Amino acid sequence: MKSLKVAVIDLICKGPSNTLWSQIMHANLASIMPQVIATWCEREGHQVTMLCYTGREDLQRELPNDIDVVFISSFTQAALLAYALSNYFHSKGAVTVLGGPHARCYPDDAVKYFDYVLGFTNRSIIKDLLSNYTVQRPVGVQLSCGKQPVNLCSVQERWKFIAPTLKKAPFLKIVPMIGSVGCPYTCSFCKAPCITIPFVYGYL
Repeated sequence: MKSLKVAVIDLICKGPSNTLWSQIMHANLASIMPQVIATWCEREGHQVTMLCYTGREDLQRELPNDIDVVFISSFTQAALLAYALSNYFHSKGAVTVLGGPHARCYPDDAVKYFDYVLGFTNRSIIKDLLSNYTVQRPVGVQLSCGKQPVNLCSVQERWKFIAPTLKKAPFLKIVPMIGSVGCPYTCSFCKAPCITIPFVYGYL
């Protein structure tokens, strides 16, 4: 498999924000799974660029060029921004992938704008996707492994993707850590497995 240029974008908010709250806290709200995806992609030999969008970055300047595949993680409040980014990267010839809460809750809507929409995701799904990625039109493909991944990358393994985001936090710096992979059940109706996931916060 050839080495691909992969971008991973974690959307913390839906647009530009310069409030005191966003300046202090948005960088501390980075999601774990985008960092894990970035680490898995690197393990497969790909070149990875990661951006955590806190609302203070200039997206046009920060977004990488010449990307083969872009992964975007989004809450529903930032879905329109995610859709716009997908359209932008499509215009550049990239294949787009959506993950995160919006992908889990509204996959039937998301497939209209993304080539792939991810539910529960493990390393095998990422490996297979990167080995066989193609533009999906007019409707994207939903992928899911059916349950929470058994294990995730450690903080040490993800640190190169954590550190640049922490630098954006002025004085309070928080690293979320998962103490459990959550509920062992796979109920089809459940859209919020994160409710059962405890977090331990480390202050740096």
